[in-house]
Amino acid sequence: MSAVFLKKILNATALVALMTGASAAFAHAHLEQATPAADGSASDVKALRLQFSEGVEQAFTKVKVSHDGHPVALSSVETEAQNKKVLIVTPKQPLAAGQYEVKWNAVSVDTHKSSGQYRFTVSN
Repeated sequence: MSAVFLKKILNATALVALMTGASAAFAHAHLEQATPAADGSASDVKALRLQFSEGVEQAFTKVKVSHDGHPVALSSVETEAQNKKVLIVTPKQPLAAGQYEVKWNAVSVDTHKSSGQYRFTVSN
């Protein structure tokens, strides 16, 4: 192998390693799954489960739920004890039939902020 060819291989390897590290550094907690599902329908809803792509900081993560445009009172918003990627949102009362919107602002364990929203329907 020539020295020039070896140098090109090492440079390419270093570039790939740098790009891989950069993508991890810019990671954010994205909502991967929700229960009830986004744009879905459910009945007898006593809690919502939001699963993120990485762990979230419970103290800095906020969730607002509204029913037909009116705020829903929440009793707690907590990460699951064994899995900091899962946020459990518990309303003070089971959700009545109607259209709901969930707005979330998450702070991941690496302090990056992200936000989003989705809707679902409760049918009793």
